[in-house]
Amino acid sequence: MDRRSFLKLLGQGLFVSCGFLTCSSLAWARDAFGLALEGQDLIQKKNFAQAVIVLNQAVDLNPDSDWAFGLLGRAYRELGQKAEAVTAFRNAIRLNPQDSYSRMMIEIMTQKPIPGLKKMRRQPLSSLKKQVYEEEVVMISRIQAEKGLAYNVRRVVIDPGHGGFDSGAVGRNGLKEKDVTLDLARRLHERLKYNKKIKSFLTRTGDYYVPLSARTATANQYQADLFISMHINANEKSTSHGSETYYCSEKASSAEAEKVAALENAVIQYDEIYKKRPDYIDIEAILFKFEQRLYWSESGKFANAFQERFKKRLPLKSRGVHSANFYVLRKAKMPSILLETGFISNPDNEARLKNPDFREKIVDAIFRGFA
Repeated sequence: MDRRSFLKLLGQGLFVSCGFLTCSSLAWARDAFGLALEGQDLIQKKNFAQAVIVLNQAVDLNPDSDWAFGLLGRAYRELGQKAEAVTAFRNAIRLNPQDSYSRMMIEIMTQKPIPGLKKMRRQPLSSLKKQVYEEEVVMISRIQAEKGLAYNVRRVVIDPGHGGFDSGAVGRNGLKEKDVTLDLARRLHERLKYNKKIKSFLTRTGDYYVPLSARTATANQYQADLFISMHINANEKSTSHGSETYYCSEKASSAEAEKVAALENAVIQYDEIYKKRPDYIDIEAILFKFEQRLYWSESGKFANAFQERFKKRLPLKSRGVHSANFYVLRKAKMPSILLETGFISNPDNEARLKNPDFREKIVDAIFRGFA
């Protein structure tokens, strides 16, 4: 049984109702799913050699488990066995074409240096081979220049912060954060419509409230390659200005970053609280706990590479990249960033943010940051 089938049955309560699951024991401990779970734990403990043994047993028992193949690829990669890692990741994609992490790892691991000119001249090249070499040179040059944005972004979920009764920060002249973020998100969404290589989705399309957990769930549902949560900053000091890029981390990178996260997380009090049954075992949470660190690590790399490109066209001062524990980013199963574009508490920034042409410049900078 693969992970998705297991979770589906678990969600329907079939295993609990038939007594298959109890809080004190896990009856599946040595089947394919249990072995994959054990392999995941071994990877987390950095026991990669043993993880490879256990995960190979898992895929032998269930060759249809894309999740187990993905874990096997990670274990092989940590051991430096690139060929085996690529094979495992390719099996994961074969079973689940929407596995963006495995696809990204293959692209990173299979990058080859540009062939030397002498080597290329030794044999006469056909016109087709010449074209292939030229395209490879262009591609690798772009990869080297972009420093981390080499993997393809094909699906983007754009999250306009706040909405409905949650206005977000409000400027001295009445400009509301929720209105600016929605307009910026819509503009970016329309911009991406003309790019046939990237599909985009919005977490909200109007002035209504969406729980923070539902925003991340939307990104996961669409199996996005990138999640962007858009916000406008605010500060007690009216002189604060500029734009920042954030990614999720357990501990804030600074006291200021912690304050920003606290401000954006404040609305969580309005989210509906899900009450679990006393005997409920959150298997999904157990599985995601390990994966989460990998997504956060990739988000940090992406945020830094994105900011380098973003600031070149941004009509605001770049305040750099920071990290903090943002609830809206915590459970995203892909690289995710939170943008604070300008300070609505700064009179000059507020006035500029009201201008449609200025907003278009921000959207252009975001678009060129990853597209």
